[in-house]
Amino acid sequence: MVEVFISYSRTDLAAVTRLAQAVEAAGYEVWWDADLPPHLSYGDVITNKIGAARAAIVVWSKDSAASEWVRAEADMARNQKKLIQTALGDIMPPLPFNQIQFAEIGDWHGEADHPGWRKVKASLAELCGPREPAETRSDPPLAAASHQTPAPLPAGPSKWPLYAGVGIGAAALAVAGWALLRENRPDQPSDDAARSASPAPPASAVAPSSEPMTLPAAAPVAAPTTLPMVAPVAAPDPVEPPAPAPPPPVASTEGMLFPDSSRRLLTPADIGTMGPATLELARNEIYARKGKRFRRADLRNYFSQFDWYRPTSDNVRLTAIEQQNVARLHAAEARYGQ
Repeated sequence: MVEVFISYSRTDLAAVTRLAQAVEAAGYEVWWDADLPPHLSYGDVITNKIGAARAAIVVWSKDSAASEWVRAEADMARNQKKLIQTALGDIMPPLPFNQIQFAEIGDWHGEADHPGWRKVKASLAELCGPREPAETRSDPPLAAASHQTPAPLPAGPSKWPLYAGVGIGAAALAVAGWALLRENRPDQPSDDAARSASPAPPASAVAPSSEPMTLPAAAPVAAPTTLPMVAPVAAPDPVEPPAPAPPPPVASTEGMLFPDSSRRLLTPADIGTMGPATLELARNEIYARKGKRFRRADLRNYFSQFDWYRPTSDNVRLTAIEQQNVARLHAAEARYGQ
């Protein structure tokens, strides 16, 4: 949808291009005659565009004040209560437009705080509605180190099999030692055997032993068998990241009249010898590279034969260089009465 129409003289193309870019950057959809379809009447298109727009900016200068087209466009915008007047340099709008306020932008070079540009933005907001600046997404703040929960340490291999094995081995050694000592000590009679035996001789009749009683040596205790250590769990192999996707193939420039018309300004030598049909193709080629869907079947059929043409949108945005090249090609077409 066209929101802002710009009326100007082609001699002021550089200043008007800067103004159009600033209006677009402020969030408004702009139309000016650089996008004029060659198969339609100039007057019909201008009438439709001004009628559909919510605001019409007229750039007054010495040349535009003398242009009947600019005066007619300004008068149409004034009658529809959508006129925004600007002036380049020390000039007053012509009668009867000098009775309406205007913004002086002759010394403006894109500054956001320029008083003339601020007046234009205020009028746009009143006629078209305010535009909110694009929200910038910021990364979430990092949490303070003192508030961060430390990550749990990786669990190592469990040691309970080793502790259990050592305990079982110690218990087995204790039982074996107790059994060995029991086998090697002297047998003692039970209570029943003592009651049936003859009385023991008096203590004086028993000759004391001249050597102390020697207990048999205990069998050496075998060293505990070393249990096998549990092998630690091997860490999983690192997962290799997927290979990056190959870059898309570079589109060819087959069939392009000016492959670099988006990067440099065309010169009179580039377009001076071209006929009207070639100039028209060169102008629409700039839109085709941007992916414009053409309504005309002949333009669709022509550009569809090239693999670099991929239509995606009915309205495309042009850079300042592309807009100037479109204007130059359109002016060259005008020499043939198109």
